[in-house]
Amino acid sequence: MTLTDLLASAAYRDYLFALDAYLKKQPFKHEAPIDPVIARLQEGWMGHASIEADALLQLIRAERAQTFSYIAQKLAAYSEPDGGPDNIVNLPATLHMPIGHLIEYFLLRDDAAAVKSYLKKIRMPDVVAYAREIRVMFLSARAATQ
Repeated sequence: MTLTDLLASAAYRDYLFALDAYLKKQPFKHEAPIDPVIARLQEGWMGHASIEADALLQLIRAERAQTFSYIAQKLAAYSEPDGGPDNIVNLPATLHMPIGHLIEYFLLRDDAAAVKSYLKKIRMPDVVAYAREIRVMFLSARAATQ
């Protein structure tokens, strides 16, 4: 299975509708097409993390509530209401939005030590602080849903 196959699958679309209902404030643009440029970027991220699309499919099936909680925490922590100081317009999320979060969650679950290496490869700024922050969110998501 490729990432494009995952994004087009009924299981992933069902996951998005359920995530949309869970988040309430962050509607998805469900009719948005798969963007080939973003898909290639995310495939690169998956390569850096050594994750296949099948693993992400298994993750969203097995840990739906936990991944919902993790994504919600990240959106709350890193979204800027009313555009923030940079006047960013918060548009509805597309079907690609959860993929980066799911990759991080997968790494935190299966190989927490690999997270920093992955974040360096995708050129995330301030890797140490970000890794610490998402680890706390991951642990909170796991604890709240068990």
